[in-house]
Amino acid sequence: MLRCPNNPEHKEFVMTAMVPETWILNEDGDCVHASFNDTGIESDLSTARCQACCALVEIVDEEQE
Repeated sequence: MLRCPNNPEHKEFVMTAMVPETWILNEDGDCVHASFNDTGIESDLSTARCQACCALVEIVDEEQE
């Protein structure tokens, strides 16, 4: 569970994820088809930030609640 350390009412968070895709290109190098490759998604929840105040999130074990 993610939590904003500044305000528990903040419930939306933002992070960057690197998502691999396979692209089919035409002769001009333009993408004509892209398909999502669900292996190798790179993301790290510890880099997520609160959407409202940009605070680095706290990751909380639900059993600690």
